[in-house]
Amino acid sequence: MISKERVKELALEKIVELDYFLVDVKVSSTNEITVLFDNEEGVGIKECLFVSRHIEGNIDRDIEDYQLTVCSPGIEKRFVVKEQYLKNIGRGVKVKTDEGDIIKGELKSYSDKNIVVETSKKQKNKKELLIEQITIPTDTIIETKLIIKFK
Repeated sequence: MISKERVKELALEKIVELDYFLVDVKVSSTNEITVLFDNEEGVGIKECLFVSRHIEGNIDRDIEDYQLTVCSPGIEKRFVVKEQYLKNIGRGVKVKTDEGDIIKGELKSYSDKNIVVETSKKQKNKKELLIEQITIPTDTIIETKLIIKFK
């Protein structure tokens, strides 16, 4: 079986060169390899090919066959690394906590210890919105996803 560590090492060689960040590497028992990476502006096909060709050039298919997918994580995927939080400051997020709370709002800040999400709610019998900044410890976060808005 192809080692996840080897794939990660190969992917990082080119991802760092591009000034991108690695999100995740998965290697299944059937050698289906998935490499997810990103940056502030997103990932293009050219960058995916660059990383993919480097990995393919260093893992011999004659010794062990595999299927390789190299792409960005996509907007519907949960956040996995701190760089995804930093990239999405100022955007709408949905956060699930280990206490079952679901908080929706604008991601205001990120640190290794917590994130801050600004929520806005309508108040009864009032025109103005109630704006609240909620600090969520990162060790209580089960999942954070981007909120997709269609205009």
